[in-house]
Amino acid sequence: METACGFQPAKRYGIDSMIIDRENFLQYGIVTDGTPALIFAKNELQKFVEKSCEFRLADYDGQPHYISLGVNALSSETVLRYDLSDLNGDGFYILPKAGNVYIFGQSEKSVIFGVYEFLERFLGVRFLNRDCEYAPCRAQLEIPEKAVKRVPISAQRVYLSNGANDDALYNLRYKFSSDFSIEYEEIGLKSKWYKRIPTGHNSNFFVPYERYKDIHPEFFSVYRYEDFRLFEAVELCYTNGLTEDGQYDDSVEPSVVSVATASFLQFMEEEPSAEYFMFGRIDNADARCHCEKCEKARKKYGDSGIMIAFMNAIAKKLRQKFAENGKPFDKKLVTFAYLTTVEPPVKEGKPICETVVPDPALYIRYAPIGADFTYAFDDERQLETVRAQIAGWSALTKNLMIWDYNVNFSEYFWYFPNLYYLQRNMRLFKKLGLHYVMKQGANNVGQIWLDELRSYVCSKLFWDVDLDVDELVREYISLYFGLGANAVMQYVNEMEGLYKTLIDGGFRVTIGGEPALFNPEVYPLSMLQRQEKQIESGIAAVENSSLTEAEKAVFVKRLKTVLMTPLRMIVRNAGKYFGGENLDYEEKYRKVADAIGVKNSGEVVPIYIDFVSGGKTAYKIITGKNPTAEEKRAAEYLQGYVAQQTGVTVPIETDGAIYPAYWERGIMVGKNAMTKEFYKTGWDISDLSYFIDVKGWCIFVDSDYDIFGAAQVFVKECVRKGDGEKSLEIVSCKRIGKR
Repeated sequence: METACGFQPAKRYGIDSMIIDRENFLQYGIVTDGTPALIFAKNELQKFVEKSCEFRLADYDGQPHYISLGVNALSSETVLRYDLSDLNGDGFYILPKAGNVYIFGQSEKSVIFGVYEFLERFLGVRFLNRDCEYAPCRAQLEIPEKAVKRVPISAQRVYLSNGANDDALYNLRYKFSSDFSIEYEEIGLKSKWYKRIPTGHNSNFFVPYERYKDIHPEFFSVYRYEDFRLFEAVELCYTNGLTEDGQYDDSVEPSVVSVATASFLQFMEEEPSAEYFMFGRIDNADARCHCEKCEKARKKYGDSGIMIAFMNAIAKKLRQKFAENGKPFDKKLVTFAYLTTVEPPVKEGKPICETVVPDPALYIRYAPIGADFTYAFDDERQLETVRAQIAGWSALTKNLMIWDYNVNFSEYFWYFPNLYYLQRNMRLFKKLGLHYVMKQGANNVGQIWLDELRSYVCSKLFWDVDLDVDELVREYISLYFGLGANAVMQYVNEMEGLYKTLIDGGFRVTIGGEPALFNPEVYPLSMLQRQEKQIESGIAAVENSSLTEAEKAVFVKRLKTVLMTPLRMIVRNAGKYFGGENLDYEEKYRKVADAIGVKNSGEVVPIYIDFVSGGKTAYKIITGKNPTAEEKRAAEYLQGYVAQQTGVTVPIETDGAIYPAYWERGIMVGKNAMTKEFYKTGWDISDLSYFIDVKGWCIFVDSDYDIFGAAQVFVKECVRKGDGEKSLEIVSCKRIGKR
């Protein structure tokens, strides 16, 4: 964390301003009603005023003036005159009046957000990341006597970066609030969502497959993948328990709809304070039900219409159950518009029938995963289907949410060019009146520098869509990277310029990583190596500075997260750049990954994989049904090496059919049923001395004439000591040795 030194003059607001300085600060106190959340807000206010101004505002004890947080005995007469209904949930007021300041909103969380706005606006404090806060030194705190009213663009919002994924303080300081935000429960803040189950693809929690598959197989649609690995995708039959016109059928018991309804009731009883309850279909487009009833309903109003009818029936039944118990139904149900349900059931801008009009309690979470992420959603160059989907869902319901995507899932460190249209999308979300905006980033790994930059920018745009994005980017980079900021800013400018040229020429960006995005011809090796040296020069500037060793270490680590991008871009395309793997660059890439503490370069793209940990392993060594003597020797060598290093015996098995299953991991030694299927995709190893390919779930170790040598190469170049005692990790890479 950094605090800038050297007094900076406060911005002058004229005669209509309050000034708190070293001469008069004892005349001011901070007053709250004493709840844990507001005490927390008070402590944050005191902490950063003291950091910047070197005086501490005391708790209120009869001082002539005060800063009031929330509603209390001193503020109630003033605060209760304001209508807070238009603050969109988390909005707030900062009201200077008669020498006092009142910070208030609809909730304790909104007051905390108001305190952070106060610090940012009047002190210049910046909450840049969970490991970096900036508090400039000021001689005084100057507050204009003009009310500040802040309203977020949506009642709930979050940029789901790694910080938001697991840090409650980060969420508060970024003013995030959603099901994916970690709440600060220690101070009494509680999520509005039921979170004892995931709030994404969770249908199996409502109608568990293991519980009902034998007694009610008609509940499920099971799709079996039998390519390289056995995998079952299980989806529900969403017409089971509904009448032909999409209503709840009480004559069918049990049914999918009745079991799901019972689960909703159970969850609502378990968490009475929860307001939002997510029901999410599985993350799979192949497993949808094709029974006669579903096919008939699908022709009538599509997959999205089926899902809405299903959820509407549940909402009506829940409302009935609540009424029977003398309670108003005040819960909100949420479901996806995603994959096969992404198309709104509308025609010419109107619902195709009453059945598909969402119940007032039903919220639609639109997830346009197939969009063209080269452009804003309302750009005329955006896919026509996506623009039509947004228009259709907006016409169908006012209870609309969006699950937006802001990263390439196969390559987190690849430069993902969407900074230039973040603002345009935010303006669209505000115009549409969305209830919820979630922008998904690289939330399941350590800090990804560009992701954290976007998170900062979005945290500001969530509250003011007219801010200067370029200025926000410069502010973050300048403060977060210190003496290395110029190198990072030059890099960002170059990459943004490159992509602008590409996009103007018809370049397309998706979140799955189509070949065009990773085409080495787009990124000349000379350019990437120059960028590599440029960022390293920023690191050198830090290391050669007068900063303390601890300060240097912090900034160097941050700059290495940026260095990962050109290194990853070089390593991925090493075959094109160098004619094969470049071990020097791979080693450098892995060392930088170790230094910043990441083990994945994508959502399911490991840099390192746990091989043996805690005395266990998920791997098996797999040979063909009738292994050769050389294959047996290689398999036993691998088994013996692991046992010697860790004491764990990795079992050796011969393959059966398609193997291993989705949830298992295997080291394929030599030829077996699975490798033969794999080679059908085009690999020819006849001219190779060894072939090793680590895919995480499956590892191929093979050679046409020296399989034992291939096993030795695997151990030497792809296996390393893990973090724990007697643990091993597998380096995710490909090794090809030419004859």
